[in-house]
Amino acid sequence: MPRSVNVVAARARRKKMMKLAKGYWGRRKNVWTVAKNTIEKGLLYAYRDRKQKKREFRALWIQRINAATREQGLSYSAFMGKLAQSGVSLNRKVLADLAMNHPTAFKAIVDTVSNGSKVTKQAEVAKPKATAAKKATAGDDLKIIEGIGPKIADLFIEAGLSTFAALADAPVSKLQDILDAAGPRYTIHDPSTWSQQAALARDGKWDELKEWQDALNAGKVE
Repeated sequence: MPRSVNVVAARARRKKMMKLAKGYWGRRKNVWTVAKNTIEKGLLYAYRDRKQKKREFRALWIQRINAATREQGLSYSAFMGKLAQSGVSLNRKVLADLAMNHPTAFKAIVDTVSNGSKVTKQAEVAKPKATAAKKATAGDDLKIIEGIGPKIADLFIEAGLSTFAALADAPVSKLQDILDAAGPRYTIHDPSTWSQQAALARDGKWDELKEWQDALNAGKVE
């Protein structure tokens, strides 16, 4: 009985490997055994140096940040410690780019983090006030309206439509304008029934609202 060797698959594997050897010098590009060893060694080097490259760039960014902070009278370690305390969320790549190409902006960041304790205290004092203001302006839960999710509800609240009454009185064209202004990801929504749903919620007709929402499809009339 003849031996089955599946030459088609074997040839495909070799062609796939030889394609990776394109551009090599001498027998490394067209002799199978030589090319195979060269490719495997090259893939090992590539795996190793992808990680090594990250280390080298991180070291370079640290050197650039250190050189720039020394000019401002700070060491690298002191600057990074103050940066973490101040809540400025910029990574080393961005900081190194600012230090090299935008020294004025980098100096402003150094000045900001140098006064980090004052900034933190001001933020702590302002936080309860912001929370109290949020509670004072809290309205109805617009997410009850079928078709309105958390992000669209935030858009309407920012536009001054924080209650069922305000949403019910708003024309459909105004709702559509708010969605259009927010970007293309919101324009796909259809607000044609939202004012009517809000009117039922405003009047407390929850059973009618529930019955109507069961007939809707994502807030749209089927």
